[in-house]
Amino acid sequence: MSVLCYEITGECLPHPRSTTGAELGQIAAILKGDHQEANRQIYSELAANRLAAFLGIPVVTGVVARSAEPGSPMRFAGLKAAESGLDMYDFTADPDERDDEELEALPEGMHKSSGHVAAIIALCAKYPLEVSYIAVFDLWICNQDRVFNFKAELKPEKAGVIFALDHGSSLLACRATVDDSIDELARQDRPCFHPFQKLVNPLYCGAMVERIANMPDWAINAATTFDDTIGDATLPEQYATAAALLERRKFLGEMVQRVLF
Repeated sequence: MSVLCYEITGECLPHPRSTTGAELGQIAAILKGDHQEANRQIYSELAANRLAAFLGIPVVTGVVARSAEPGSPMRFAGLKAAESGLDMYDFTADPDERDDEELEALPEGMHKSSGHVAAIIALCAKYPLEVSYIAVFDLWICNQDRVFNFKAELKPEKAGVIFALDHGSSLLACRATVDDSIDELARQDRPCFHPFQKLVNPLYCGAMVERIANMPDWAINAATTFDDTIGDATLPEQYATAAALLERRKFLGEMVQRVLF
């Protein structure tokens, strides 16, 4: 798999104090904030990003950001992938139903209602390791919105790039309120489906389940708890998230068996 690059915008200028030829530049980003339907979105994006980095999940990198103006709100800046020169399939476009109709026997229980069936099959065939890792990770963080929130090159002659994005409907934002999100994280039957179900590799899924099971408690705590409020997520809410993830990994293998296989 090729290295994921991010989009440079505007003119780069020499850094006045650099002795190594560094430049001042700008990177394009998608800015997100907390809102009524996901009032802990900033925190959930950041925590999911940090967990994914520890586990080697291919996700778009993001950081918390705010403007230089005093009192400006905190935002989550998901860096925009540089798609120039890449032939990325657009899973958000209207699906070509003719391609799907040409398919013969489909795996029983495969997710079909979102369309792009032929493209998803091609995706899972080209990137079996990555989609398996992403799917297991989504179940662990209770990501309720993976459909369409990934991009990839599908042409077989290229090494290709695949990445997941948008985790604003996971963790403390998997439901509209914090209380409902904590309740959802405690459930063993959520999420109840995944767009890659029945198409993942059991061996790779098992490897990710084992990786999460062996992830040190300190690493989970470090990825999900901070010394201050993040967005609207308070310290007690952050500690509740860490506790929920520690509990969820106890039944993660069972969830993988039920949903993905």
